[in-house]
Amino acid sequence: MDFNQLATAQAHGEGAECNILDPVTREASDVHIKIMGADSKEWRAAKKKQTSAILRARSQGKEDALDFDKMDVDALLSVTIGWRGIISDGEEYEFNKANARKLYENAPSVVSQLLDFLSNGANFTNG
Repeated sequence: MDFNQLATAQAHGEGAECNILDPVTREASDVHIKIMGADSKEWRAAKKKQTSAILRARSQGKEDALDFDKMDVDALLSVTIGWRGIISDGEEYEFNKANARKLYENAPSVVSQLLDFLSNGANFTNG
């Protein structure tokens, strides 16, 4: 196997667009969110931070206090590059980290779709 097929970090770091499905009909929407993949250095750093938090909570007997939803949102924020197709009150909903947090905190379906998309390496590589 060629080295370039094994070395996926750069392709994952460049990101790919995930077509977000309608949360009710599960049909493709006009919303696309561009995120980095699981092999990107940003995602690996976010997962390391999550693991550290979990281990720290376990060592202190505070596992029940962990907010896994917030951890997922924070990790996704670190790899979200942009979006298109999101509107609010008839206007384009600007991409920035604050708006992305608001979306992710209020749209668990979007978070689930992005986590699934991110974990499939084929979404970020050509072969």
